Amino acid sequence: MINYLWILIATVLLAFEFVIQKLYQGKLGTSPRAGFFYNAMYGLFTAVVFFAVGGFKLTFTPFSAIMAFLMTAFAVSYSVIGFRVLKSGGVSIYTMFLMTGGMMIPYIYGITFLNEGVNIFRIIGLVVIASAVVISSGGIKKTSWTLIAMCSAVFVLNGLVGIVSKQHQVEMAAERFETVDTISFVMFTGVAKFVMCAIAYLITSKTEKKETVGGERVESKALIRALPLTLLVAAVGGASYFLQLVGASNLPASVLFPCVTGGSIIFSSLAGLAFFKEKPSKAQWLAIAMCFVGTCLFLEF
Repeated sequence: MINYLWILIATVLLAFEFVIQKLYQGKLGTSPRAGFFYNAMYGLFTAVVFFAVGGFKLTFTPFSAIMAFLMTAFAVSYSVIGFRVLKSGGVSIYTMFLMTGGMMIPYIYGITFLNEGVNIFRIIGLVVIASAVVISSGGIKKTSWTLIAMCSAVFVLNGLVGIVSKQHQVEMAAERFETVDTISFVMFTGVAKFVMCAIAYLITSKTEKKETVGGERVESKALIRALPLTLLVAAVGGASYFLQLVGASNLPASVLFPCVTGGSIIFSSLAGLAFFKEKPSKAQWLAIAMCFVGTCLFLEF
């Protein structure tokens, strides 16, 4: 039972991570430069924290490093796109596409390529969740095909993140490639995110000379002043992921991911309503309820 408590706390923290990310976006805008700075600092903080959690031990394998950089490339892509989605569509719609993609696509991949068993209730759950995503798209106020395209990209990219993570765990169990432990792998993803985004930030710093938010120019000093907010979201996100790892030690992935998905969708919708007065449409409330039902169909007790 204690493992479900850790997962519950983790999903609440995950919802707050999205809230803080939107606050950051509100202060500094949605430019690629602001997004790359955010992700670079997030990656650096994650690497340092998990290096400490792992007992300050540094292990390296080429396969894990490649998988970490690949996973990070997908994660950074959906994060930068997510900045735009949060501005246009709000916390609930962003979370809906992000989390359902992270659950559905790896599950389908597991059935198709990893010979994982087919469960009729989970198949029904997939259909229900897929229907919820379609309904939520139709419920976007002032529906924009650009917004739907960005949401779809977030859905697919987070699914690819899940596939890479899943494949790394499979190879770790199969021992066909030499891999690092989970804590070290998370540290590698932090290093990869910092390196990728720091380089991208330096490039965009030269090309984006006049970024504006509300008509005011965004200087590098503004990004530095936002550093505490960036470290806060990294701390919240890191704590959430760590608690997921704790819960995962005694819960199968088939239970963990649906719990995180369903919980984060619900809590993020409530957080968007509480902090930003975002009122989901009736279609979106229906989609949220359907996601909850579909998630429950994935659980096994």
